[in-house]
Amino acid sequence: MSGFRLFCFKQFFKVHVFCLLMMVIFRLFMHVQLGFMLWMAIFFSTLGSGIYLSHKPYMITKDIYAIMAVSSCLSLSIIAQRFLWIAFRIDLMNMMYFFLAMFMFAFIAASAMKLKRRKKKKRIKKRINWLKRLSYIGWGFLMFLFFYQLMLSYLLRPNFLTVMALSISHGNLLLIMWTYVDVKQLYEPRKRRR
Repeated sequence: MSGFRLFCFKQFFKVHVFCLLMMVIFRLFMHVQLGFMLWMAIFFSTLGSGIYLSHKPYMITKDIYAIMAVSSCLSLSIIAQRFLWIAFRIDLMNMMYFFLAMFMFAFIAASAMKLKRRKKKKRIKKRINWLKRLSYIGWGFLMFLFFYQLMLSYLLRPNFLTVMALSISHGNLLLIMWTYVDVKQLYEPRKRRR
């Protein structure tokens, strides 16, 4: 086994440790119910960690290397899928809150405009300055977005989870592609020299 593959073997172990830690986070902090798929991920990660801890570098064969690589891909795929669903649900809730807040803002702004028009009808009609009115609406909308973003960041769950979920998912895709190429190359029969 080459030095680079031994390095990869260690990285597969780190992926398994990460998956096991994510299980703890899912259960303790996010209160996610461990279904069949997550138990499968626990099984694959425990198996991978056990293989790594029970084998010394000179004992690693291509079969052990392949099992470690494939099991890390499977385990991380399950974690990434669950993480993406959690982030999607949170984003969906945040979008609903955003549209509700937008509706309330629009209702308050429309009511304020109607009250202002009624007051102006009593007075002598003046020429409407549309630029000034659009400027007020723009500043009001900007203030709304600013305070809404503060509320979204501190009171609701932040979008950090979405960024992390997408990062894990992209890393998982890269790991799958690398494992496919690497394991295929490992099992290809070497051409005999003439």
